Amino acid sequence: MTRIWKLIAAFAMLQALAAVPAAAQTPPDGDLMALRFYIGEGNEQAVQSEIRRLQLQYPDWTPSEDLNEVSRDVPAEAIDEIYGLIATGDFDGARSLIDKTRQAYPAWSPTEELLQTLVIAEAQSRFTQAVDAGEANAAIRVARSNSALLRCERVNNAWLLAEQYQSVGDNESALAVYRSVLRSCDTSEVLIATLEKSAAIADAAALSALADLARETSPETAEQLTVVENRLRAGASSVPLKTPTDPTSQSAPDDPESDPTLAMMTSPRPNPRPKTLDTRSATSQPAPPRTSTARSSSGGSTPQPAGGGSAAAPNLSRAAQAAARGDWQGCLALTANAQSGAILSQRGWCALNADRPMEALNDFRKATSIGSTAQSRTDSAYGMALAMLRLGMIDQAAEVAANTHFDRKQRVEIESQILDKRGVYAYNRGDYGRAIAYFDELERLTGRMHRDLSLLRGYAYLNSGNRPAAVAEFRRAHDQMATPASRRALSEAMQ
Repeated sequence: MTRIWKLIAAFAMLQALAAVPAAAQTPPDGDLMALRFYIGEGNEQAVQSEIRRLQLQYPDWTPSEDLNEVSRDVPAEAIDEIYGLIATGDFDGARSLIDKTRQAYPAWSPTEELLQTLVIAEAQSRFTQAVDAGEANAAIRVARSNSALLRCERVNNAWLLAEQYQSVGDNESALAVYRSVLRSCDTSEVLIATLEKSAAIADAAALSALADLARETSPETAEQLTVVENRLRAGASSVPLKTPTDPTSQSAPDDPESDPTLAMMTSPRPNPRPKTLDTRSATSQPAPPRTSTARSSSGGSTPQPAGGGSAAAPNLSRAAQAAARGDWQGCLALTANAQSGAILSQRGWCALNADRPMEALNDFRKATSIGSTAQSRTDSAYGMALAMLRLGMIDQAAEVAANTHFDRKQRVEIESQILDKRGVYAYNRGDYGRAIAYFDELERLTGRMHRDLSLLRGYAYLNSGNRPAAVAEFRRAHDQMATPASRRALSEAMQ
């Protein structure tokens, strides 16, 4: 470093001799990155060339007498390169570059986040390789020794772990993994998928207990979970649960104190950018609302008879029963020529479920105008907004939302669908910046992001030139659940 210092001192002296009155100029921090890097490398020729460039661009600037002051920061490019090596699976290369950076910048230490990213990515790679190779015991060992692999944002790993236990005949441990997921992860998609996966090895009693656990975790999803449970119970496995070959070799699998895997799953959930499963395409229509004798899962209440006379009550009751059975055509037949707001609203929900959104819109529109109570008119307006969204009438749905006092659940549902559709339309127009803004607001509003929209946001980043953000978005989706789509996206972003 002595010769480098002499070079810097020489340039400083020349500058002092040639100094002329001028406004003070100092290179911004970003312009000093290259000089810092060359000093750290000990590349004297590059240091001389870079100082000359800076002197020409900033005539009043002289290098600091303290070389450590000039080289105090690690260039962002070096950190990005480390993350890039991790993303491509070159973990040895990442460690080597970390060591080289430490040597070049003695005051620097890798952040805890960087080291954790490296450790988790390497563990993920070993786990995936073991699963792909059919080495169940190796996959189990990796998962049990790296609890971060099984957090909710990587739920696919937990499901794969349960399958590994099943493949070695340890169904009880597999069920313990499913219980941990149901206890810790509260998104409806994950709960339903986990319940369905557990049905392959759970008898009727175990399935019922798992469903109860899921309902405790997410009470707002209880109705959906009950429908799934009833369907699965009809074909629940009668295969008795198997215990590990050597019961003394490990503690009870559902004891979080003795099993680090389950201790992690039952620990407080992290708060990363949430993700969901591949349940729909970005341009698909929202799931239709289901009505029942109580409250629809879409947030709308089945209206009570009002203003339609005594004859309206039996028709409404029978229509509601038909809707609860999913008999949408029967419901529509029972509500033909409806005159009361209550029956029209019920008919609207049945038409929407029967994929007749234009008819549903007309019924809801009438029900909104003649409903006998404020609540019934609000619920009908909610159905009207959903029907508009199904028909692509986004601006009209937004107007309904702006003029109606929806409850929070209804408002979040309507606004999230509006943001979803506007984001997709912006992307299709090539307006990637606006698409990203819509998707970011959707995530802020709901606290989660559908997997397909997450991938679409990643492509929006990629198409707008923000490759690091695209890689990060695709990596999160891939780590949660590896699919051909996520592999392809990640490969494209890292080319």
